[in-house]
Amino acid sequence: MKKITFIVISLALIMVASCSAPKKDNQKSTETVETSNPKQAIPEEKNTQVASETVGSGQKLYKDKGCLVCHQLNTKLVGPSVKDIAAAYSGNKAGLTAYLKGEGKSIVDPSQASVMQPQIAITKALPAEELDAIVDYILSVK
Repeated sequence: MKKITFIVISLALIMVASCSAPKKDNQKSTETVETSNPKQAIPEEKNTQVASETVGSGQKLYKDKGCLVCHQLNTKLVGPSVKDIAAAYSGNKAGLTAYLKGEGKSIVDPSQASVMQPQIAITKALPAEELDAIVDYILSVK
């Protein structure tokens, strides 16, 4: 009975999540980042555009892979909100990546870690660039 209830709730949440439209962020910066060698200035616009594209693709993957079903932006549902995850792993990209690969421990809400375990198989199977994009998206949320 518990399994059936869990499956029904999961399917309902997936349907709700798949009906929402992703936001697009088209802001670009034109600042220049100075390197240790002043003759080699790296345009901030290019770095920002690459980061923005990674975050944008990560946001789409986050939605498409069903993460949104349990992890809303500001609201705790089944799992912690994206903002709570981003705050807990701020400056610790390697830690979040390790957790999603099944190689690390939950630091956001360890009491709920068992709920995420079935999903770890999905995140472990993701190609490295997709997982990296999802992690970048999560950590970009403020």
